[in-house]
Amino acid sequence: MASLGSAPTGGDGPSAVALSDAERVKAFARNAGADLVGIADPAALEANPPDPNWPQVPSRIWDEVEAVVVIGVRVPLGEFLSDDHQVIGYVNQLVVHLADRLSHRVARFIEDDLKERAVQLANDETDPELKHGSYGFLSLRHLAAEAGLGTFGLEANLLTPEYGPRVYFGATLTTATLEADERLTHQLCIGEPCGRCLAACPSDAVMHFTLDKVRCASAAQYQGARSIIYGPLRAMAALDDPADVLAMLDTGEVREKYTSIVRKINAFGACPRCVEVCPVGIDYSRFLAAEHKHIPEDTEAKRAKLDEMLTARSAGEFASWNKPVNERWIGEDGYKPFTQVLREREASE
Repeated sequence: MASLGSAPTGGDGPSAVALSDAERVKAFARNAGADLVGIADPAALEANPPDPNWPQVPSRIWDEVEAVVVIGVRVPLGEFLSDDHQVIGYVNQLVVHLADRLSHRVARFIEDDLKERAVQLANDETDPELKHGSYGFLSLRHLAAEAGLGTFGLEANLLTPEYGPRVYFGATLTTATLEADERLTHQLCIGEPCGRCLAACPSDAVMHFTLDKVRCASAAQYQGARSIIYGPLRAMAALDDPADVLAMLDTGEVREKYTSIVRKINAFGACPRCVEVCPVGIDYSRFLAAEHKHIPEDTEAKRAKLDEMLTARSAGEFASWNKPVNERWIGEDGYKPFTQVLREREASE
């Protein structure tokens, strides 16, 4: 199980001999730079697909998978003290690329040292036929939940006790038989009585432990494919004079779109609001609480939405307008403070 403490090195010393294969993989991942690492049993996700109608399960990729190694990389907290969306989008993409590189290194370690096969998942992959949106072959947040790294928040981000939702994940599928970590069964998100993520969301995309991805994208991916097609491309198609086309290509708007394609700036994670106001994680009170205490986006309509959610949950249900949600990844045993989860983790190691 991941923790804030130091990890075994897995080096050449006598202590390395006693390490299991799972412990060796985790030690390597931590030493390589992962802030969190856990192992998921692929059978658990096969039995509990996030959406049975569109099963994002390991067998879609590889039917010989015996374990999934999930790593987490925290986001530098300075990002959440900036209002520059160029900076925010770029930093997020750098963290995602780091998670990909670390997952690749884990795959190489498994193949070189354990003599088993492995393949990493890419954060940026997406299957355009899957729900016709930005859905990948596997859901990294569900894998992270199965690996014991956290539970879902009201806004459907994966909350970790160490860093809240301020983490990006990577994953490596392998034929190696690695002992899986225990899934957290208590929710780290207090949910409706808090609702800070919902209050802060500029596009009102937060639902009841799930997310309206189209609304979210209007703020978090405002330089996405639609903005390019329905922006300068459509405008250029209406021009008759080649000189006018060339002039448009030289505009700042087109250069910004090009940058978003090449470096994914503002085409990914451009809106940090739900993650920077979440109080879960030991990093929040130390570095972010004072800056983000006030939420200017809060409205009476959002308060009413939260009240409706709370009424439904008090009856053991979700809001009637919500799509189905599986309690498995929220925490079916009810709320437990993240500080208590961390103490219990440290005591068990």
